[in-house]
Parts: sequence; structure tokens; C-alpha cells
Amino acid sequence: MARFVYIDETGSVGTGGARQPHLTLVAAIVDEDAVQPLARDLSGLAMKHLGWVPADFEFHGHELWHASGHWSGKQPPELLAAYEDVIGLLDVHDIDVAHSSINKAKLTERYGGAADQNAYVLALQFLLEKVDAYGSSNKILIADEAKEQQLRAIKMVADMQTWGGGEVPGRQLRTVIDSMHFVSSHASPGVQMADMIAYLRQRRRRQKPEGHPDVEVAMARMIEAIGNHTRTYRQPWPT
Repeated sequence: MARFVYIDETGSVGTGGARQPHLTLVAAIVDEDAVQPLARDLSGLAMKHLGWVPADFEFHGHELWHASGHWSGKQPPELLAAYEDVIGLLDVHDIDVAHSSINKAKLTERYGGAADQNAYVLALQFLLEKVDAYGSSNKILIADEAKEQQLRAIKMVADMQTWGGGEVPGRQLRTVIDSMHFVSSHASPGVQMADMIAYLRQRRRRQKPEGHPDVEVAMARMIEAIGNHTRTYRQPWPT
């Protein structure tokens, strides 16, 4: 059975600012037979918490957390309940999580700014090496659109499949089959799940209080759930 590796990122390419010191890629790894059930369940959660499923609806961590978009007007307890229901699908569908991060300031320091625009492909290489080494199932890569990076990423994946070439010396991919596919997150519930996870991980990394004990408790529960499903990861690089 193949596994689908849905990838999304948080944190902009480039040096960024104090609020986004890292560029992080997160993978939600879903068994082939859980792909459609995951889509149905996410649609069901939209119906449960919004009362309808807008034609242009998709789960975005930032929107849900900040009550924007279709979540405008919702109160914090409602938003947290919806977010926790989405994260709860990790258990329901036994979804694995992987992640890798680039420390943008240290990348700039190491290469004098020459590699700042490489942060995405570097994080992707490290993520794919970890995902490839985890389990023997064939894996299919599906990522959120990253227009400025897509051609470079596709070529790098092909090089990694044939001889292990990446942005830095790495390992040959053995279980990643086919090319890397980029899609609109609107059309991919798996990418939406990766987005929801990535937003929480990036927010928690700030190590700032959330301002309300109920939010802190809910955040801790969700981070713990994500941690329980995190099977492989790469520490932020450069160190």
C-alpha cells in the first residue's frame, strides 16, 4: 500500500523577522486507504462547526486561530473546539507526522546571505531524507503550491531519486516514487492537515504565552497529539 506524503510550509523564505525565525516544512503521511475518509471527515468538521461547507472552503491554521475568513465572528471556545477536532483526526486515521526546519538567521550567517533563497529546498531535502528512511512503503509526494520553488524542487527530487544529489550532500531516495506533485491546498485535504499542524508547531516555537489559560491548555493538548504522531524529524539547521 502506498502512502501519501502531504507537505506544507510555514515561515517565509528569506531572513524574515523575529516572528518567523524558522522556515518549517511539515509532512502529514496518510495511508492510501485513509485519503478519502480523511477528506470526508474534514468536510464533516466544516459542516459541524460552520453549519455549511462553502464552495471555496479549506482549513487554514492561521484563519482558524485568528477567526478570519469563514471563521469570522466565531468565539475562542468555538475556534479551539474546531481546531482540536481537526487535530483529533491524526488518531482517527493513524496519520504520521514529520518535519524539518531551517534557522534563517543562522543560514544567512553561514553563507553570507547567498543561500537565503534556498531555505525551502534545503528544508525539503532534509524532510524527504527522513520520510524516505521511515518505513518501506512506497511514498507519493504532494505539496502546496510554491510557485517560485516548484521547478527547483521537482529537479532536486529527481536528482535525489537517481543519485542522491540535493542542495547539500545527501542520501538517495529509495521509497519516494514518481515526481513531486504541487497542488492547490483547496483541492487537497491532506495538504490542509499539514497546514494545520505546521501553524501550531510554528506558533508553539515562539515560546510566548497565549494569554488565556484555556488556550494554553488546548494548545498543549494539540501539541502533545502532534508529538505522539511525529515519527521522524530533522532538528533545525544550521545548528
